[in-house]
Amino acid sequence: MNWTRQKRINSVVGLTLDGGRLEAVWLRRTNGSAEVKKSVNVALTLDLMRNEPELVGREIRNVLDAAGIRERHCVVGVPPEWVLSLHTALPNLPEEDLQSFLELEGERGFPNSLDQLQRAVSRQQTPVATYATQLAVARDQISRFEAVLSAAQLRPVRFALAIAALPDALAEVDRGQLTAMVSDTGVTLLMTAGGGIVALRSLDNVIESEGSERRVLADAVARELRITLAQLPDDLRAQLHELRIVGEGSLTEHLARELEPRTPSLGLTVRRLTTANGVEHGLKLVGEARLAGASSLAAQYLAEDAGALNFLPPKPTVWQQLSERYSGRKLAYTGGIAAATAVLAGALFLVQALQLSKLRANWAAMADKVTELEELQGNIRTFRPWYDRGLTSLSILERVTGAFPEEGTVAAKSFEIRQQTSVSISGITRDNSALLQTLDQLRSAPEVSQVKVDTIRGRTPMQFTFNFQWESRP
Repeated sequence: MNWTRQKRINSVVGLTLDGGRLEAVWLRRTNGSAEVKKSVNVALTLDLMRNEPELVGREIRNVLDAAGIRERHCVVGVPPEWVLSLHTALPNLPEEDLQSFLELEGERGFPNSLDQLQRAVSRQQTPVATYATQLAVARDQISRFEAVLSAAQLRPVRFALAIAALPDALAEVDRGQLTAMVSDTGVTLLMTAGGGIVALRSLDNVIESEGSERRVLADAVARELRITLAQLPDDLRAQLHELRIVGEGSLTEHLARELEPRTPSLGLTVRRLTTANGVEHGLKLVGEARLAGASSLAAQYLAEDAGALNFLPPKPTVWQQLSERYSGRKLAYTGGIAAATAVLAGALFLVQALQLSKLRANWAAMADKVTELEELQGNIRTFRPWYDRGLTSLSILERVTGAFPEEGTVAAKSFEIRQQTSVSISGITRDNSALLQTLDQLRSAPEVSQVKVDTIRGRTPMQFTFNFQWESRP
């Protein structure tokens, strides 16, 4: 019997909690179709991150009970503003080395250490290159969400991106897709190309209230869209031709109408999606189904989509739990095994002691020469920069310092020079326009070329990383 294999789940609740609004859709799979059993879409009075998890979970349980949703298994949409993203071009390395490379890039690019993050990786492939996008959520946020769901008597089976679960949001390898999902609190942009996620942006400052009316700042959305597209590699950017706008109500209609005359200059056409056309992820939806992240998450899970991202921390298998529970019954056998192990360990320690004695003798014979070589290497590392007659490092520092504004609106946190030609700078800024002026000044310098922005995250302050190539002049 295979204890590690989980029983297939044919009934699940798709659940999203965005901007204090709870949406839940209960789907049950039967053969090649999925029936919408119950659904609910209401605003919660308690906040997910500020109030006690037990209180928030109790309110969610009351809402689900009132709607007649009895299913406990759920697929949860992670709030898009929680997700950090990092896009990287992959070198030609073996798979095990690529994993180490991505971990190193994650340590450099994310504001948190990797042991504080729950990561998922989406790769893209074009005829020109291979890329990977690392998406990460803080483990503390996931743990808090799990505590809320536990208080609501729910069992999460997956934490995923709701916008990525929408129909056709993840494009095929040879084409791209750009999706904008509108909610009451903001706009989420998802760009996919080359068979994976290229970029994810959460715009929470583009909704303006005027009295009781709310409207989307289309100029701000178009600007963020233009900036994000400009950061993409040309081979991935060339696959993006259509902008799909998803959502209901006047906000979505207004955004589609305002963006339509602005997108042709970006090589995009605008199409608004309002219905799911009765099919999601190969499953025919039976019942009242609306195009929403909650229903798409549930349909994606029931369709057993292997390409779905999952931010749920791994859980121990049934076999591991049984082994831990019943290990006490084997203490009598363990004692005998421990005694035999002790005898064997003693013999191994004796052999190891003889080997160490021999190695110490060998080291004593070479210790003086090794010490001398280490001192020489230390001197080389210490004094090598002083023999750079071109003063390359100082010239780069002078050029970058001159490009940064004197007011201190743009500040560098790290400065790295590789091989005296490749320069990478990370820092923070309180003014996006000041950062753009800094980049323009660097581009105008004769020694500087290939200025590229790697990442821009956050609002005030914004975190950025950019790099350029330095060509020394005679």
